[in-house]
Amino acid sequence: MALLQNDVEVMRQAVQDDFNESILEDREPNKKLEKELVKVREELQSAQFQLSQIDAVIEAELEKSKADIERERREFAQSKRDEFQEIFDELNQSKIAYLEKLIEYRKKHSAYANEHSKTFREISHRLGLPTVDPREQFKLSIGMRYQRSEYYSPILTPDEHRDAFLEGRVSSKKDAFKK
Repeated sequence: MALLQNDVEVMRQAVQDDFNESILEDREPNKKLEKELVKVREELQSAQFQLSQIDAVIEAELEKSKADIERERREFAQSKRDEFQEIFDELNQSKIAYLEKLIEYRKKHSAYANEHSKTFREISHRLGLPTVDPREQFKLSIGMRYQRSEYYSPILTPDEHRDAFLEGRVSSKKDAFKK
């Protein structure tokens, strides 16, 4: 098609050049060139018609298979939806279990603080004994942006979320948790 269009342009230019020369030389334009231009234009028109017929046939065949393709696409999407729904549900269950465990931690932490204070604070203060508060070893902070090097906190940090979700990896500091 592009070749025929190029041929038409070349022939049109040749006819124009011949016409210009015939004016300058005071002679008749070459009718053979004009006939060749008409012939090439007819070939181009014929090729365009044939291509449009082929396009129409292809379009008709695509239209016939449209329903099948749409059905396959829906089945594929549904199967993937089910897979993602399962993962989504598991993430939500893990999240709820995590939050419930935080609530349990907070309640035990508060109960321990009250008990420790009632039992040891006054006597330790009177005797000048330093008290080691085991809560400090298990301190949680929801404001952490990253895992500290001294211990691995169970609080999820923004850095861990980013690493897992965007980079597909778990922090190397997780190994500090393993005993």
